[in-house]
Amino acid sequence: MELLYLIASFAVVIALIWLKINIGVSIFVGSLVLTFLFGMSPSDAVMALYHSATSWETIRLVLIIAFIMGMTSVFSQIGYLKDMEAAAGNLFPKAKYSLAMLPALIGLMPMPAGALVSAPMIDPVAGRLEMKPEEKTLVNYWFRHIWEHSWPMYQAIVIASAIVGISIREISTKMFPLTVLMAIIGYLMLIRPLPDDGSGEGDFRTGLKLLLKSTYPILVIILVSIVLGIDMVHGAFLGFLSALIPNLKRVSLKEVIAHALQPKIIFLLVSVMYFKYVLEVTGAVEALPKAMLAMNLPVTLVLMVTPFVVGLMTGISFAYVGMAFPLLLPFFTSFDRVALAYLSGYMGMLFSPVHLCFVFSAEYYGAELRKVYLRLLVPALALFLLGLLYIAVVL
Repeated sequence: MELLYLIASFAVVIALIWLKINIGVSIFVGSLVLTFLFGMSPSDAVMALYHSATSWETIRLVLIIAFIMGMTSVFSQIGYLKDMEAAAGNLFPKAKYSLAMLPALIGLMPMPAGALVSAPMIDPVAGRLEMKPEEKTLVNYWFRHIWEHSWPMYQAIVIASAIVGISIREISTKMFPLTVLMAIIGYLMLIRPLPDDGSGEGDFRTGLKLLLKSTYPILVIILVSIVLGIDMVHGAFLGFLSALIPNLKRVSLKEVIAHALQPKIIFLLVSVMYFKYVLEVTGAVEALPKAMLAMNLPVTLVLMVTPFVVGLMTGISFAYVGMAFPLLLPFFTSFDRVALAYLSGYMGMLFSPVHLCFVFSAEYYGAELRKVYLRLLVPALALFLLGLLYIAVVL
């Protein structure tokens, strides 16, 4: 029954999104459906909302997103976005290549809703190429996540290493071909078909200087949170201040605050964290692999479906690793099974309607999620099938 409840609540979220209902509202309603199906009283559901909304985890997430949104507002007001466009024009004379490289660069920095950082960076070039909102969303989203298979800074890699007892180096090395594969698929299907906008000539040194000038607040975040290992909320705050303070007289603080604290965005974040909290307190996710094992399904199917569903429900890579891998540990008799579970969970996360990068990219560009899903199907299927082939033949 727990499995049916999960499917039902998730179906409600997907159906509402398909009907073009606000994403935050859709996820919030799905959370309420989940509380009802698992027998929570109205008062318990309200208390769950209170606890999830006031938890440090939620507040931390809201602060990080607010600082990033505020930083992008500063970028926009002082002309850094134009500098980014000029930098891309010099570094990548064929401008379409910057559409892949800039999100990939930001992808080296694990952070919630990191696609929000790269979205304004590629927007001028994407606009010049007359890309549709759904195309912009998909390109930004796809290349932002190519590293998550193998980059050792991602929590999912670290947690997987701790659970299965395999070194981070070995996991990163053996999974790196999936990163390369995803980049190649993205280039062939998303970048190559675009027109060759640009002269084919550029000044690399000028481009590098402009890029450093216009992205130094992002480098501050990388230094503080990745190099020094300090919490991302502090890194995002210092990155925001490093953009704001030198330009305090050139920007409208009212506009910065309004952009940083958008009620629609805050409600979306609270809805996502409420959904996650309900999954935890009801034990819904833990019940999933147990139910599948009780049905005596083939091990390969269990290794694929369990992480996929958890990734789909949570939209977070370290969630499907942290929740599903301990329960699947007895089946991890070889690395190919670990890789299969990781790739399957990744595919679920990639399609998750509660994945912040996904919903925020669509929100930023004004894209319809339904159309983005349809465009995502083919490259994602190619990634999954070729990934399975790599795991079966090489690993």
